[in-house]
Amino acid sequence: MSKFSKGLFFGAIVGAASGLLFAPRSGKATRQKFVDELDEWSDLREDFSDKLDQFKESAQALQATAEIYIEPFIEGINQDIENFKFQTEPRIEQIQEQVEKIQDELPEIAK
Repeated sequence: MSKFSKGLFFGAIVGAASGLLFAPRSGKATRQKFVDELDEWSDLREDFSDKLDQFKESAQALQATAEIYIEPFIEGINQDIENFKFQTEPRIEQIQEQVEKIQDELPEIAK
């Protein structure tokens, strides 16, 4: 049980006990109120536990789904990058050739 859960549970017990002990009721009514409060807190704890279990199951399902889809996604991205490089390399070479040609002709134009 986590520290938060323990603190929450302990605080609930102390609060419920304090409220019941200092309430202006008869002993029988106080005992019944105490039993009712314990039942309510027990139900709350069970609900919390069930929700936590559901969350854990959902997290595990998400992890399994991620493991299935992330690797193909990354492979697809890498393939797209390689295709982009393949398509742009000739154009980059042409641009570099044109830049070199312009740089070679600039001194002749300046004369």
